[in-house]
Amino acid sequence: MRKKLLFCAAAFSCLFLFRPSAGAALSVSAETDKKTVEISDSLYLTVTVSGDSASVPDPEIPRMDNFNIYSAGRSQSISIVNGSVNTTVAFTYILSPRFLGTQKIPPISVNDGNERRSTPEMEVTVVKAAAAPQGGNRPAAPGAARTRRGNETAAESRLFMTAETDKKSAYPGEQINLAIRFYTSVPLTSNPQYIPPQFKNLISEDLPPVRNGDTVLRGTRYSYSEIKTALFGLEEGAARVDPASVEARLHGADSIDPFDPNFFQQFFSMNAGQGEARRITSPAVPLRILPFPAGAPASFNGAAGNFTLSADLRPKEAKTGEALNLSITVAGNGNLKAITAPRLPEMPDFKVYDTMSSLSISKAGDIIGGKKVFTTILIPKTAGRLLIPAVKFSFFDPAARVYKELSAGPFQLLVAKGDGDGKNFSFAPGGQPSAITPLSSDIRYVRESARAPFSVSAAGLAASLPLWPNFFPAAFVLLCLWLARLDDLRRKNPLYFRFKKAHGEARGGIEKAEKALAADKPGEAASLLYDSLLAYLHGKSGQKVSGMTLKRTLSLLREKFPGAGDYALGEIKDLWERLEALHFSPAGVARDEAREMLEKYSALLPLLEKEFQKKK
Repeated sequence: MRKKLLFCAAAFSCLFLFRPSAGAALSVSAETDKKTVEISDSLYLTVTVSGDSASVPDPEIPRMDNFNIYSAGRSQSISIVNGSVNTTVAFTYILSPRFLGTQKIPPISVNDGNERRSTPEMEVTVVKAAAAPQGGNRPAAPGAARTRRGNETAAESRLFMTAETDKKSAYPGEQINLAIRFYTSVPLTSNPQYIPPQFKNLISEDLPPVRNGDTVLRGTRYSYSEIKTALFGLEEGAARVDPASVEARLHGADSIDPFDPNFFQQFFSMNAGQGEARRITSPAVPLRILPFPAGAPASFNGAAGNFTLSADLRPKEAKTGEALNLSITVAGNGNLKAITAPRLPEMPDFKVYDTMSSLSISKAGDIIGGKKVFTTILIPKTAGRLLIPAVKFSFFDPAARVYKELSAGPFQLLVAKGDGDGKNFSFAPGGQPSAITPLSSDIRYVRESARAPFSVSAAGLAASLPLWPNFFPAAFVLLCLWLARLDDLRRKNPLYFRFKKAHGEARGGIEKAEKALAADKPGEAASLLYDSLLAYLHGKSGQKVSGMTLKRTLSLLREKFPGAGDYALGEIKDLWERLEALHFSPAGVARDEAREMLEKYSALLPLLEKEFQKKK
């Protein structure tokens, strides 16, 4: 028994010792387009992540109090050479400096779960803005006059915010541009803290950079900063942009002129924390997401915008058993992140593997666009002239309000007969094992003194032991039988065991979110809670709800658990919507919001456990 246990321990040690490492080729680099930038200008930061898998993790952008950060898009490429996959993703960010002097960009990290890679720290020199030309249309010394009248002006008129969209209704996936402006007619003592809005039934994409300017409203001259965001509706129904806010401090003296050419340099580089503290909010903006009209083609899968379709097959000639790459490219304007792979036609002559995708996003002219490439590996099973039918893709054009169906292909392929004998592979070091060659022969010598065999000695030793150790083998056998029985039940009833494990896994997700919140990562905590909620509902319902809409998921839960009350389902709906909003805009998640969602989820779990056990 001891020898068997030692053998098992050695076998497990070998398994962990020789387990292949994943993501060994993970790398990350970062660079800026300039090393010196004016305080009123911006610079581009490009973070490139590469790995030897179909997907790579997003970079972890650290907190940078000396810059305002905005996402400016991403581009991705996937190469497949002889079955080896390599992915490279370039993430672009726009950094607007807040302070003068030498500013540091901290190391940027990526983590694929197995290893962590980081970039070195970078430095950028921020200098004063060039003096603006003195034009005749700017009033002489307006700052002093505005400050003298500041005490007579209502507080609401000195600082205020507006929020406007270019349309009040849109179809799911149609772009809506949101413009939020912060106006000030008085000097501020420190850079304002901008808190972006939350979104209901919408996902967002930044449209950098921040626009600055001057204007006259109701006879008063204001300086303003404008932040634009692209919004996309998720599903039919009501949508809303909640209020955004700015925390600022007003000057109590005439020391700064907000209409000076270098106002924004002073505006972002002030460090004093004195003055009157004010919090200004923008109005909420209600929106309506319209249903798609009837008559959608069979290939329509929810894409909205204006796209083109192309496809490519390489190589054009192959042998049976060799890999081919079928690449389908969808390009144009729209929410490319939400576009799924076009459905492939039936191809009985090919073995079809999973589809990989690469994404490139552009934001030119405040329009979200780019291209998404879907790559599928095909292996021909028969020789001859084979045909790959045309691939179809449909989308809804909101401008024309019509469905459009595109097609690419068909492809003809000449396949030669491959090596039918195949190859024998050996995973042992050194390649193929060689034949056994005898090196020597044993000579058995007759012992002069007789000695009992090992089995006889072991039996005598066992007979001399007390009675109670003999129960261990029986207990071990019973334990093995119980584990085998449990494993058999788990394989025969996977849904039941997943149902039972869902609560424990959800508690584990809450604990991970608490750790992320303790590390001052509210965005990561919100994403963990969102993933945990979807995994919990998956475990309870037995269906993967991450690929469903909220409406379909609630319908599934009502069907699966008819005894569950409307209150519980309403709480699931509210939690889902709020976590989804935080998940798709992690940069704007406040710590208090993440804490509120964590507490709400923790309180909801026991209620759902009871509701899902009820009989109708």
